[in-house]
Amino acid sequence: MARLREGSPVARFYQVAGASLDGVLTGLLHKLVDQGLKVCVLVGSPARLRHWDDLLWRHPLERFLPHGVWDGADPELQPVLLALTPDERNGATVVVSADGGLVEGAGQFDVVVDFVVGDPAKARERYRWYQGCGYGMEYWIQSAEGRWTRAGGSEQ
Repeated sequence: MARLREGSPVARFYQVAGASLDGVLTGLLHKLVDQGLKVCVLVGSPARLRHWDDLLWRHPLERFLPHGVWDGADPELQPVLLALTPDERNGATVVVSADGGLVEGAGQFDVVVDFVVGDPAKARERYRWYQGCGYGMEYWIQSAEGRWTRAGGSEQ
């Protein structure tokens, strides 16, 4: 198991307002990797996997984000691993649902990251599902300036 801490895993929802999911997720991945965390980015299809792989390769060189794909060379060495199913071969403690899918079996990770983009009803269903499974819940809201504030909490 990739979990580093005891207790319930946390489901962290980000309500994206005005920014593109590509930009929000790329920024979040940088923060996680800068903290020394390893991440599995879960995508919904091979086409989306190629999209994210291409996007991360085209990302500005001064902010290059080392990453690999689940069936590529040395997935265990990658700080960010793009995958079609939850994969902890790289030692990931965080799994990110890039395409708004429910991450079943995510309890093997410390943190599940989900996004509220588009239809909020689907995100509410996922929120209730994680909550019902005993996950610790966090909800972050993006301001017009791009800052994140935890609902009922502090700014990030």
